[in-house]
Amino acid sequence: MSKVYLVAGNANDDVRSVGTKIEALWNAAGLAKLFAPRDLVAVKIHVGEPGTKTFVPAGVVKHWVERVRATGATPFLTDTAVLYKSPRADAVGHMKVARDHGFTFELAGAEFFPADGLTGADEIEVRLEGGNHFETVAIASGIAHARSMLVVSHATGHLATGFGGALKNLGMGCCSRKGKLRQHSGQKPHVEAGACTACGTCAQWCPSDAIEVTDVAIINSDKCIGCGECIAACRDEAVQFDWAVNGKELQERIAEHAAAVVHSKPDRIGYVTVAQRITKDCDCMGLAQSSLLEDIGILASCDPVAIDSAVMSLVQQRAGKGIEQLSGRRHDGTVQLIHAEKLGVGSRDFELVPVNG
Repeated sequence: MSKVYLVAGNANDDVRSVGTKIEALWNAAGLAKLFAPRDLVAVKIHVGEPGTKTFVPAGVVKHWVERVRATGATPFLTDTAVLYKSPRADAVGHMKVARDHGFTFELAGAEFFPADGLTGADEIEVRLEGGNHFETVAIASGIAHARSMLVVSHATGHLATGFGGALKNLGMGCCSRKGKLRQHSGQKPHVEAGACTACGTCAQWCPSDAIEVTDVAIINSDKCIGCGECIAACRDEAVQFDWAVNGKELQERIAEHAAAVVHSKPDRIGYVTVAQRITKDCDCMGLAQSSLLEDIGILASCDPVAIDSAVMSLVQQRAGKGIEQLSGRRHDGTVQLIHAEKLGVGSRDFELVPVNG
């Protein structure tokens, strides 16, 4: 059983109050022991898609960065390129979005550096033992070379997995473009002809030009990379996945990428999850979203499986429903936790330790 530490709070807390709470959480969780002088520390964040407002703010991230730096280590902010059409699909656009959202040295305490290089192709193959789908996975080179990590996640629902937290931030967020393609390759969307209005929006946003629109949209499965952008773009819910099969497989593939990252840095990764402004979809959606429930607070742990398990449990307790049901998703977000636990990433059993801040 792993300990997960929780300090209550909401997104409207003032800067001083947030700093006090984060200091108490940092000390209670003992995160300082994970970092050593001269370590290059990857602070894994999500800078948010343009139009999104609910990502973890730079000012909150800065409190964590300052504590990492106080250990004598050298932190840098990082993330990786996305598959879908977005300014964040390459390093130049990604750095601009980061800057526009406040992730600068002055406001966030460290520089932002895309871990997978200019085009998302800078990667290192890392061996994985015991996986169902992979023997090696493609991890962003900046993540692979970092001595230690602090993974700062925003708890959300998710279009293709039901829940997004630390494991998704590790598995999908720390891999190269190749790694993301490998994860998504198991799921192929299809169009429900009766619901399709042939508006062409899905084709406009498809990054692999796999959709042709005549009387209805038609997806070429040979060209489709399974990224799910068409599902996000369709306002008529005409594009669907076979969630019962593919959602499970995607979660397992994410967990296997997460396992490779974790096992490459034993006892060198800390996890922080902000369970505030929890939304239906992740911060990749380029739109403002409303919160699904009242803010819970900020959690910290040395176990990514336990911290995700704790968040899902707290949402269930607070709202009376799981985050998947609140988001209207038709899959079980615990699949990724179960598979990660089998791979030795962490434990779903946790002890929740309240922290006064």
